[in-house]
Amino acid sequence: MKNPSPLTRILIPLLLLLLLFLLSSSASQAAPSSLSRGSSLSVGDDSDVLLVSPSKSFSCGFYNVGSNAYAFSIWFSDFANKTVAWTANRDHPVNGHGSKISFREDGGMVLADTDGTVVWSTNTSSTQADRVQLLDTGNLVLKDPSGNILWQSFDSPTDTLLPTQPITKTIQVVSAAAPRSLSSGYYSLYFDNDNVLRLIYDGPEISTGEWRGIMGRRDGGF
Repeated sequence: MKNPSPLTRILIPLLLLLLLFLLSSSASQAAPSSLSRGSSLSVGDDSDVLLVSPSKSFSCGFYNVGSNAYAFSIWFSDFANKTVAWTANRDHPVNGHGSKISFREDGGMVLADTDGTVVWSTNTSSTQADRVQLLDTGNLVLKDPSGNILWQSFDSPTDTLLPTQPITKTIQVVSAAAPRSLSSGYYSLYFDNDNVLRLIYDGPEISTGEWRGIMGRRDGGF
């Protein structure tokens, strides 16, 4: 067997170094599971994924809902069609370029459209919120330095309840307007004033009760 040429002896180490660099660069650019104050992401960045849960089961970022229209959402990472589990601005999509989600220095997280108009907020300004985390449960949370949850997406579901997510007296689940649509539909699931879980159809021409569930506590889950 012939000995490798001097050029081969030089190229092989260089190629190995390049491969290691590319792998390291890819790992460093992977989406984090948490953000600190001052972080932001704009529509049209290199990656529209803002956060990925530690197990990589859920992703959070900008979800395309139409021509030049985006929603800030959480979706199942493993599904090819990115099945959405939660949306912040389901009825108020933002424009495709220049819109931004920001975790501000004052502890608030806001979604602003291209012109700077705030279309959604966690209302946590002037709090001790110091990090945003996407948990393996699919829950997006804002925590203080002690780990206390100051805001969570589980408290404001859209059309989906995930495992471990409770439904309480302050929570209302609203159906999507159509298959693969994120906009609000006409069916609502919630506890009524009699502590009964009720499914209501509230359409443009008629509003009616469709179903009544078992008695439950309004101050807690099932």
